[in-house]
Amino acid sequence: MGNFLAICRLTFKEGLSHRLLYGVAVMVLLLLPLAVLVSGFFMRDIAKIVVDLCLSTVSVSGLLVPFFLTVPMLSGDLERRTVFSLLSKPISRPAYLLGKFGGLALLTALVMTFAGGAGLVAVWGGRFLYGAHFFTSFSVLSYLVAMVMNFLAIMLLTSLVVLWCCLTTSSLLATLLTLATYLIGQTIDDIVSLIEAGNSQIPISLPLKYVIQTCKYLVPNLAAFDLKQQAAHGLAIPWAVVSSLGLYSLGYGAAVLTLAVLAFSRRDLA
Repeated sequence: MGNFLAICRLTFKEGLSHRLLYGVAVMVLLLLPLAVLVSGFFMRDIAKIVVDLCLSTVSVSGLLVPFFLTVPMLSGDLERRTVFSLLSKPISRPAYLLGKFGGLALLTALVMTFAGGAGLVAVWGGRFLYGAHFFTSFSVLSYLVAMVMNFLAIMLLTSLVVLWCCLTTSSLLATLLTLATYLIGQTIDDIVSLIEAGNSQIPISLPLKYVIQTCKYLVPNLAAFDLKQQAAHGLAIPWAVVSSLGLYSLGYGAAVLTLAVLAFSRRDLA
């Protein structure tokens, strides 16, 4: 446990020194005031537009971590052989890998908390600028739940990034696999629904149907964690949905990290 916490702390500090975080801060500070101003063009849906844009900014901020920090910090360590300096000490490979994931999770939580807090300031700024009667349906609880679900989705993606970095020898390939995973996870529900609708104008071969059905069960359904619309309309998010998504992310993430640990433990680093 001590080694795990040490790697977590080291990864977190390394991430804090990355210039990407300054870019995230600038992006948030520019986009959220712009969201308040743009929402003024939609007087009937001011609250909806502001909340939707704020949560979208939170999502983009969180996604920058697995795409631009996780791959360089894991694949980069392997390609530059800097991992040897850590593994030469009494640190096991599972502790190293899980510590990296833990540090990246803390970093993602920090980034999304900053963006989410700035989003709440933007919502209150909209209330002050346009009037509180436009925001009567706004629910802070729904906003925070949507943020947490978004965080869980990004953690699922991060766990798969860790697996791809353990299975591949190239940071470029790991990035491409991460991008493919994200795109499939966001669209697989719509594709399956299109196939099940049986539209005769779109012929789909039987092998392709099997591939899509397999992807449905292998790739995480990231779109299910997107609750921006409910939060934007001020709708209460059922706790049954929250708990089921939480258990799904916990089980899937644990399975993926177990595979990553097994792959990394068997990998020849020489």
